[in-house]
Amino acid sequence: MSMRNLWRIIKIVILLLLIGVVSLFVSHQWKRPQQEFSHTLKVLTYNTHALCMGNKQQAQQMLAYLNKQDADIICLQEVRVYKDAQRMTLNQLRQAMSQYPYTYYDFKRYNSRRQFGNVVFSRYPLIHKQTISYESQNNISSQCDVVVKEDTIRLIVNHLESFRLIKEDLQLDTLSVSHFKQSSLNQKLHSASELRQEQAKAVKAAINQSPHPVVAVGDFNSIPLSYVYGKIRWGMRDCFLEGSFGKLGNTYKKGPLGIRIDYILCSRDMTPITCEVDRVSYSDHFPVCATIGW
Repeated sequence: MSMRNLWRIIKIVILLLLIGVVSLFVSHQWKRPQQEFSHTLKVLTYNTHALCMGNKQQAQQMLAYLNKQDADIICLQEVRVYKDAQRMTLNQLRQAMSQYPYTYYDFKRYNSRRQFGNVVFSRYPLIHKQTISYESQNNISSQCDVVVKEDTIRLIVNHLESFRLIKEDLQLDTLSVSHFKQSSLNQKLHSASELRQEQAKAVKAAINQSPHPVVAVGDFNSIPLSYVYGKIRWGMRDCFLEGSFGKLGNTYKKGPLGIRIDYILCSRDMTPITCEVDRVSYSDHFPVCATIGW
């Protein structure tokens, strides 16, 4: 079988799977919850694509956009800041988001020129900050507790393992099926998938060990059909499925129609009120914003 025919079969299988599980990709709630809540929390998650890949002007526009969203908590992944003032520095990032008095910077990589990781901006105090331990060179999950008046919410921000594909990995027309197993594409797909599964287990363990209700957000690099999503979501509520009222939830710009890899999940004793995917062009992902009540 040629690689071209193999890809045709794969596409057909994927299409059938998508049709069969459309409820995982499209919100199935059509009305907002009518109940009243003692507290609400507006949470936004966004993979910033290395803060616009170091383009300072675009990064400033992105941060201005984020400030206008009026979120209580902003959770950013792939935040890259530099020592060089010609690009976005950590101090410039702090100044741009200064309306948020509480912050959590959890950087995975440090070198003499730049830092890279997750960042949380919050209107509420953040305590008990720590990194969830798992194997990864570049990816990271961060947790902290958010003190909302008399309540405490455990927040977990995730950027799970990326495939890190390059253009050459996708040039498969000349490869036979037998060669695919030795290809860099197959090796990267297999390695990243294995790492994500272990990372999902670590994140789920952190969720299960939490003494507080949990909000888990971020870029899972996994679609709703995946083991990773199913593992983390088990026992939790998907804010998009319950709060978007029949909308399509694609969050990754470069993927096919409907691919959803960025999520906001909450504990069962919390209620998703609304959830929106905003298709702005600052990153290769779209931001997801949800209002949660309890």
